[in-house]
Amino acid sequence: MLGVLYYLLCIMVGFTFITLLIPRIYNFGNKTYTGRPIEFPSVFLVFAASLVTGTLSMVWSTYLLAYVFASTGKALTYANAIVMPVAILFVVLGMVMILKRRKREVTSLKKGLSYRDIIFLLFIVAITAFIMFLTFYVKDGKLGVGFSVYSDFAPHMGMIRSFSKGNNFPTSYSHYAGEDIKYHFMFQFLVGNLEYLGLRIDWAFNLPSILCFVCVCMLLYTLGVKLFGKRSVGMLTVLFFLFRSGSALTTYISEINGKFKDVITVLKENTTYIGKTAHEDWGLWNLNVYVNQRHLAFGMCIMLVVILLMLNPVFASFKRTGIKIKEAVIEKGDRFVVRATTFIREFVFRKEGWLVKDYKTCILCGAMLGFGAFFNGACVIGCLLVLLFLAFITDRRLEYLIIAVMAVGFSSLESALFVEGSIMDFRWEPGFLAEVKTFAGIMDYLTTLLGILPFVIVAAFLMVNGYYKWILIAFISPIIFTVTFQMTTDVAVNHKYLMLGCMLVNVFAAALVYKVYNSRGLATKVVAILMIVLLTCTGLYDFNVLVKKNAPIRGYSLLYDLEDPVTKWVEENSDAQDIFLTDVYSLNNVVLGGAMLYYGWPYYAWSAGYDTLAREEQTILMYGASTSAELKEIIEKNNIRFIIVDRPVRTNEGYVVREDVISATYECVFTQGEGEWMFSIYDTEKELN
Repeated sequence: MLGVLYYLLCIMVGFTFITLLIPRIYNFGNKTYTGRPIEFPSVFLVFAASLVTGTLSMVWSTYLLAYVFASTGKALTYANAIVMPVAILFVVLGMVMILKRRKREVTSLKKGLSYRDIIFLLFIVAITAFIMFLTFYVKDGKLGVGFSVYSDFAPHMGMIRSFSKGNNFPTSYSHYAGEDIKYHFMFQFLVGNLEYLGLRIDWAFNLPSILCFVCVCMLLYTLGVKLFGKRSVGMLTVLFFLFRSGSALTTYISEINGKFKDVITVLKENTTYIGKTAHEDWGLWNLNVYVNQRHLAFGMCIMLVVILLMLNPVFASFKRTGIKIKEAVIEKGDRFVVRATTFIREFVFRKEGWLVKDYKTCILCGAMLGFGAFFNGACVIGCLLVLLFLAFITDRRLEYLIIAVMAVGFSSLESALFVEGSIMDFRWEPGFLAEVKTFAGIMDYLTTLLGILPFVIVAAFLMVNGYYKWILIAFISPIIFTVTFQMTTDVAVNHKYLMLGCMLVNVFAAALVYKVYNSRGLATKVVAILMIVLLTCTGLYDFNVLVKKNAPIRGYSLLYDLEDPVTKWVEENSDAQDIFLTDVYSLNNVVLGGAMLYYGWPYYAWSAGYDTLAREEQTILMYGASTSAELKEIIEKNNIRFIIVDRPVRTNEGYVVREDVISATYECVFTQGEGEWMFSIYDTEKELN
């Protein structure tokens, strides 16, 4: 199947590119950052880096060629016909070179791979595949969409189908058609292209979602081991990432009146996300986010690959400055003091602090971040924040500057191509979702939301030595950014930065737990186990709710007939250049057909920065036009191709629809149902008078 071949080529192109460009990546698992020998498989980083670089290369090449061939009506056909053979040729020639020069490195990929690593990987694959297919699947010709994800899946599916069933070049937002595209959509383009190449929609969406999320876990595992030299730290890091820390469960239980049996009954019967902070009931902080926003994991992969690679010059600076760094920080916890004069002399005035030593790696990292901006822009910003803080203590500081310039430069070029005006509404706005926008209010909000994690991080900060302290501060920087600045119209969008920061600081939380557990005495082991319970219990309960909220057996999936007459008509009679006037649709059979909506559910467009009020006014005028002349004028002004009149339109309390005027002006090209439930499509290119 061409879709499987295309995605396999993404990985192989990346593997070939990475192997030829930075072959020393195969030795990444030989030592910790401080130089302590370890037996850890480099394959985790190699595979993730291959997936990222190959996907970026293939997807952007396909998109740009499709853009060029847009006028042919078969943009993806021509684009794939060029990209795939070129990719095959590149892989074949590259593998010949690799087998001649780098065969030993390639065969060493399995070096250090233990049974624990394999069990860990199988566990991650199993849990990831389970939640992805739980929330999005096809069975008996029907598409099942989980109850907790169907809302956000509306714009995602709209964008995906605008590529696989339409011809969305130049690209427009599916729920605000006819203008620029402010939303990072390239992951949806990948999925749309996979479906276009023959993969069934659930596999086209789930396969890259699964691989990307598994890669995030593998990279976090690698980060924990590289920083602290212990597999247990890496595994705990992944555990804390999967099952978030929070006070929601303990608070919820404390408010249940009754005996232990009553508490268990309430917990078993509950099907809503719990928590006292704003939007916790959305599942904003748990695994629901990753099944809801599938593109986020790909951006996190980019971020983690860059951080893993660019921590090397940070630790090189430790050695150069002559300050002894203890290898087993979590075992000995030795501390030292860096005088200000020493710091300034060694980091500011020494050429080693600035010279570029590894052009290839920094250029690769800059390109990954730059081309990843329209896969997920928040991860790019989060990564740059971390690098900014690390730049204060690193050698080869100009490498960091090259990365930042490339990332900003490429993302700016993409914004110039896709966006009219500014893509962000950046401003100082402290408080985030805290009820009280003061420092004390923010701290109260974070401790309520994150449970004991902030206290664990403070303890970890006191545990590690000076340079590790600064790395921890760098990892915290996205959290600080979350509660101080606002990037978009909807402040809730900042939640991604908080999640990115928590993902990173979990490495230090895991290190602290490991050290406490391995301290002498039974009491410390009990404390460590209690810490693990408190750091994961809310997330584990959230996972239980996620399963219940989306379980098909409970009837919590929304089912859509893939052969529905409306869906098929939209697929066969329109493309992405045709704008539909509709009610404020979220996800339905019209959207699944690839229809581009003039004014879909307003939250999606509003949170992306579009002027939804203007379109709401125009929608009211179009549906309420009192004469054919008035209707034609406003329809032409808004470039509407099809008008849908259905029950939601007829019963909408925001306007009165003049269906008599519409039916007297344009030909009805599709109809289904009767009376109030009649579904009609009018073609504005077929006028009746």
